Amino acid sequence: MEKRGKSRTITLPSGRIVPALGLGMWYLGEDAGAYFKETALIRQALEIGYRVFDTAEMYGNGGAEEVLGEAVADCRKEVFLTSKVSPESMTYEKIIEACDKSLERLQTDYLDMYLLHWNFSGKIYTEEILEAFTDLKKDRKILSFGVSHFDLSELKEWYSFKEAAQTEMNQAYFNLLHRQMEQELLPFCHKKKIPLIAYAPMDVYPSVYENSVLQRIADNKNATPQQVALAWLFAKPNVGVLVKSKTQETLKSYFESQYIDLSKEEMDALNVTFPLH
Repeated sequence: MEKRGKSRTITLPSGRIVPALGLGMWYLGEDAGAYFKETALIRQALEIGYRVFDTAEMYGNGGAEEVLGEAVADCRKEVFLTSKVSPESMTYEKIIEACDKSLERLQTDYLDMYLLHWNFSGKIYTEEILEAFTDLKKDRKILSFGVSHFDLSELKEWYSFKEAAQTEMNQAYFNLLHRQMEQELLPFCHKKKIPLIAYAPMDVYPSVYENSVLQRIADNKNATPQQVALAWLFAKPNVGVLVKSKTQETLKSYFESQYIDLSKEEMDALNVTFPLH
């Protein structure tokens, strides 16, 4: 499949335009013996064209951040780095400390995006969390902040605080089989002008990729069913996609999926085949 068209992008509320495709680190940094292999994989991703990398302090107990930091050290300003603070760090002081440690492991003095990994707290801590995030932003240790794993009710509660108006991202489990967020969460994100980032976009039953409709569309596009499943997500306004890969082959395949343009008829066929429940 040849590249065609422009790379997909998302737009943050600040107006910053960011590549819609990112590489997740949630399987890296767990085995010290794989350190050089994993840094090499990230450098391969850079050569292919990946510029967004998503990690968290809890991935490999900081190991993923160390791997990523080493891999992008010589091209830091070319990439968009996202990390997340763990639920255990929910006080002002702990969040500041956690961010500083993440910056150290990532060998950088700022994060492009800092996320609350998931909602652990309720109102008691939300004000404190937002205070920490806004102070980190004032100090230029983070350029933007957002949330992850927030459902609609959690996101609405989050936005009940004034400082939450600076929120710039939400990550959610979203793929062909898990479409519930299209009912209310995605429209709410659109209303707030924050991109929804789909994580685990390929985590479906293997039999899904054997579906005849999906295969027929893939054949018509000279692509794989997996690429079409990603293209279905890219077709949605201001939706980003996080993939994971352990091989250069899949890195390339996922990267090329953003150049697949699905027709309305093809999108309709996929929506009927994999209905929203």
